[in-house]
Amino acid sequence: MARRTAGGPVAPTPSGRAAFRDKHRGFRGGSQAFSWGFVLLCSAALSCGYCGADTEFSILEEAQVLADQMKKLSSLELGVFTMQRIFSSFTYTEKTSNGETEVQQLAKKIREKFNRYLDVVNRNKQVVEASYTAHLTSPLTAIQDCCSIPASMMDFDGNFNTNVSKTICCDRLSPTVNSRAFNPGRDLNS
Repeated sequence: MARRTAGGPVAPTPSGRAAFRDKHRGFRGGSQAFSWGFVLLCSAALSCGYCGADTEFSILEEAQVLADQMKKLSSLELGVFTMQRIFSSFTYTEKTSNGETEVQQLAKKIREKFNRYLDVVNRNKQVVEASYTAHLTSPLTAIQDCCSIPASMMDFDGNFNTNVSKTICCDRLSPTVNSRAFNPGRDLNS
């Protein structure tokens, strides 16, 4: 801060902000010092218009004070420099990659996963076909309408929050369904 004298040189004057800054330079509570410094900077910026022409506001000086407080905050409170030292101590090896090889490996993994799913579907298909063939000659399951299951065969199940049967599977069928309709049951893996 400086005060202009009438036509004379700029004479330095004691500044409340400078006294605050010097007093709190060694203060370790970085966030509190930062917040007070920020409040002081804002109040100085707002009051500058009311000071008159004889006070010169130095935004660069205040920006430097703010920058110093931010550096303290980042190093003491957040540990930025410590983290940077740790990351800088890691050894990194540069990996050269062949895009064509990586694409081939990815395609192979996708193909293998797809084939596993396809195998499961094909096994289920074979079981259903075999069950249906057997059902045509000797019915394995009778069509059971869901509304006609006796209450004595159902127990309350909290997962569904209602009574269910764990031994009978039922069909919701249209009245016009073909008499050869077939339900393979719930467990195709047995």
